[in-house]
Amino acid sequence: MSEDTMMLLRPAADRCQICAAKHEDHLPHNAQSLYYQMSFQMQHGRGPDWNDAMAHCSDEMRALWRNALIEKGVDVDGGKVNPVKDGEASV
Repeated sequence: MSEDTMMLLRPAADRCQICAAKHEDHLPHNAQSLYYQMSFQMQHGRGPDWNDAMAHCSDEMRALWRNALIEKGVDVDGGKVNPVKDGEASV
């Protein structure tokens, strides 16, 4: 293995094999999961956002999650994963 290679161990069998969180199949992957972020980066050459995490969901589920994330202060359309902290500008 070369110095610039990374390897991730698979999540436990009772966890989602894509994001390593415990969730039902119809729910989004955990875009905040370190495993998901690293695995996605290794596969796609960029970090994931909530739209990536919700891509497999129904239109109704995506709308529900999108609205809830926006209510929490997450700039979903801007590709953010975490809410903007008080006093910080959205970058």
